[in-house]
Parts: sequence; structure tokens; C-alpha cells
Amino acid sequence: MGKPITVGNGAPVAPGRPDNAIQLARALGASDKLPTKQLTDTPALIAQEQDMLLKCESAIENLNLAFFAAGKALQVVRDAKLYRARFSAFEEYTQERWEITPQYAGKLIRTWRVAEALHSAKLGGGLETIVSRKLRYGQAWELVTLAEEHGVQAAVYLYLALIKVMGSKVTAAHVAGAVEALPQEAAGHKAKTEDAVLVYLSSLETAETPSTAATDAAKAAKALARAAKTFNADTVQAALAHDPKRTRLALRSLIESLAAAGGAEVSFAEGPAELETAPEPPADPEPPVDEEAEVSAA
Repeated sequence: MGKPITVGNGAPVAPGRPDNAIQLARALGASDKLPTKQLTDTPALIAQEQDMLLKCESAIENLNLAFFAAGKALQVVRDAKLYRARFSAFEEYTQERWEITPQYAGKLIRTWRVAEALHSAKLGGGLETIVSRKLRYGQAWELVTLAEEHGVQAAVYLYLALIKVMGSKVTAAHVAGAVEALPQEAAGHKAKTEDAVLVYLSSLETAETPSTAATDAAKAAKALARAAKTFNADTVQAALAHDPKRTRLALRSLIESLAAAGGAEVSFAEGPAELETAPEPPADPEPPVDEEAEVSAA
């Protein structure tokens, strides 16, 4: 039997009474004195407004951090059985004490390591700011399966690769798509993960309506430059290993587009129907493009 532990110089703050949150809320002022309209007509904020914005964003940021702090705390309570003085089971504790379902508590516990690793990483280049402002429970949750299978660092590499390209525009759907598209051999390898993310994001751009690139020359040039950098032999091989059918169809479409732009005619030994139903390649993959193309000047 152990003995009771005294934290600090006095009794610990009771759970459910977040002093920090209360202080943050009180710092915004009395409820009947909160500003309800713009204080000045100037584009730049005056000193009073800057102070108010700082207090507001400090309170909002607390929400971003709360989900993984709660997950970490729940794991400690569960593993150390800190609930045992009042409850017979952890599930009973979460349900009755916090009105959190055991399923959601379990998700928070599985998510906190990824979130903490991302918030703790020394990223540079302003990426820390994007992580602190953008990372939410939904995005972190989409990284959990990758982290559990290949380690937390694999999830960190993938999320950082996304925000390096997309910045604050990353959504939970982007994270889920990138995780699904990541080849097994790329997981946990920084450079390979970045290449795979570029391929995934390029596939999203290809799926957009062609009118955007056709009417915006700058975007078209940028897309071509990115494609030239992205589609090397290694990334094509990785894509073939992950999804042979889709990769071959994408390569065929790319070849046809390049041929048309260069004023050439191209024909394939296989017809479209045969290409779509082609069997999976053997264990030792063939070269990236196994269709035989005959190209002749128009």
C-alpha cells in the first residue's frame, strides 16, 4: 500500500476546475463590458485592440491544446487506476465523472502522442505556428493508424510534408487521403514520405476541372514544374507498387497530354478496356510504364 501524495505546498486543484481557463476568460473582461463593435476606423489595431486580440487568441489556443492534454491525462488515470477510490472501472469513471463515452475516451488516448509530438517538434520556417494554429483533433485522429503501425515519427513526417506544401489549408480530409495513399515502404522515411505526399497532392490537382489551368498560365507553369520535380522513377515505382491499375491509367493520360501538347500522335498496344482490367504485376515489378507506345511526329 502506498501513501497519499501531496502535490506542491497544498492540495491539488480539483479536476473539472480549470483555473487557467477561468483566468483566460476573466482576462477578456466582464460579460456586460465586452466590445460589440469595432473600436476604431483605422485598418491597424490600436494598442487596446492588440491587447484584446492577444487575450482572445490565448483563450482560443487553449481549446486547440485541450484535446491531447485530456487524452494524456485520461491515459494516466486509466493506467494508474486513479479512479479506483470512487469507481470500479475506468469506463464507469469516464461516463459518470465526465460524461465521456469510453469510445471517445479511447480515441483521445490514442491521439495525444501524435499531437504532442507535432507540437513539440522543432520545425523552423514558421511551421510551428501552422501546427499550433491548425492541428485539431480531427486531423490528429487521421494520423493515428499510421502512427500505431509505423511509429509516431512516420505520422509527424506525413503531416509536416502536407503543411510544407499546403500551409494552413490542410484539412482532415487531406490528412486521411495522404495516409491512404502513402506506400508502405515510404512510411517512416522522411524523403520518401515527402515524395509520396507530392504525388498525392498532384493527383488532387489533376482531378480538378481543366479550365482552371487552361485559363491561368501561371498556375499551369507552376503545375508542370511541380510535376517535373515529382514524377521521377522512384515515385512512379512506389505508386505502381501501391496501386498499379490507377498508376498506369494516370501515366497513360499524362503521356497522351504531353504528346498532344508536343504535336505528336501516340498509340498504345493495349486498348482502354484491356488496360483497365489488366492483372496485377508480379512480385518483381516491371518498369513504370509497361505499355508499348509508338510515337510519331504529326
